[in-house]
Amino acid sequence: MIVIKQLESVKAPLINKFYTLYKVRGRANKQDQLWVAYDNHTIIAACRLQHKPTFLFLSTVFVAPAYRSTGVATKLLSTLLSQQADAVYTFAYQHITDFYQALGFNQVLTYTPALLTLFDAYKHRNIIALKYQQP
Repeated sequence: MIVIKQLESVKAPLINKFYTLYKVRGRANKQDQLWVAYDNHTIIAACRLQHKPTFLFLSTVFVAPAYRSTGVATKLLSTLLSQQADAVYTFAYQHITDFYQALGFNQVLTYTPALLTLFDAYKHRNIIALKYQQP
């Protein structure tokens, strides 16, 4: 049975171990909101919500290959987003923007200076800035 939960900040090393296993670049830290999907006490998906000075930023969303296309990412992100009162931003590769838009994200049309600075660091990766706002 798949369980979605937010981890306590002291458990960041568990997510980093999962990321390392699959050679994922991002690293969780204790300042992030840490979210995971478990299957029988094994992490099968993880992501982190970074608290930037003026916004929340979703990053390092990763699902173990054996669990892709099973709805795990949708369940993980839907649960995370339902717990947020503030807008959540993310940068998505162009080939998966439809996935994020199905969750309620919309393309960012106006950038704050802080978001633009972060976007400039990643834009070479062929990404699109997206924003989720609670309905």
